[in-house]
Amino acid sequence: MGKSIERSIAAEQEFSKLELLLHQTANDATKCLKVLKRNLAEYDKRHGLRFRNTSRSFMRSDIRVAKDLASDLRHVATRIRKSKRPTESEVNAARISMNETAEAMNDLKKAGRVYDQNNGLSGGTSGILGNVLGDKDDKEKGNKGGLFSNNDKVKDPDKSKGGLFGSGGKKMEPRSSGGILKSADTVEAVVRVTLRDSFSGFNALENQISATEKALSPSLAERAKEAVAGVANKLVGDSSSSPTRENKKSVSL
Repeated sequence: MGKSIERSIAAEQEFSKLELLLHQTANDATKCLKVLKRNLAEYDKRHGLRFRNTSRSFMRSDIRVAKDLASDLRHVATRIRKSKRPTESEVNAARISMNETAEAMNDLKKAGRVYDQNNGLSGGTSGILGNVLGDKDDKEKGNKGGLFSNNDKVKDPDKSKGGLFGSGGKKMEPRSSGGILKSADTVEAVVRVTLRDSFSGFNALENQISATEKALSPSLAERAKEAVAGVANKLVGDSSSSPTRENKKSVSL
């Protein structure tokens, strides 16, 4: 009984933390999307794009989807707050909402890449690096195993540590005065830099969902102890009411 009460209190505390993080993540994502719209407007202005074929108008629907899904995180938080006793159902709702929002945020990069491709730009980090390294001598590439050698492979920086779920590497400064970022004047690059600099990701929320789920369920050791105790109590009860025991009582009388 005591263990059950302890688990109930622990679960209540974890749900409170989960509610807070759901709101926080939703707010962070919404702020990030506002920054992205501003950065896209700056990109359009820098390239003389007005009214037609602007990156901001092209990305509008994808940004709206991401914003709506971020709002769903708040709805789950409200559901937890209003529930007298939240269950695994609320945990599953939080996880589903988180995954959908993360997917929508990642889709923004894909949308940026499509815009770049439609406008004849080399989108993405790999394309940017390809432009920077494109003037190197072909013979040197041949000596190092060609385009498919391990040394020349470009890894997606968002996959190195779990993308939006990881802490990631060093942030790229959006207003660099030189280097690769200066050459990275593409919409996909704008999206990537904005997400890195303006959004902390889903790592904290993911960890809290796992912690809440764990608090709801007793450990395997506790389950084993409860099972053994249940069997022992049943055996004691059966032995006390067995016919043999009753016969012995009659003989002694």
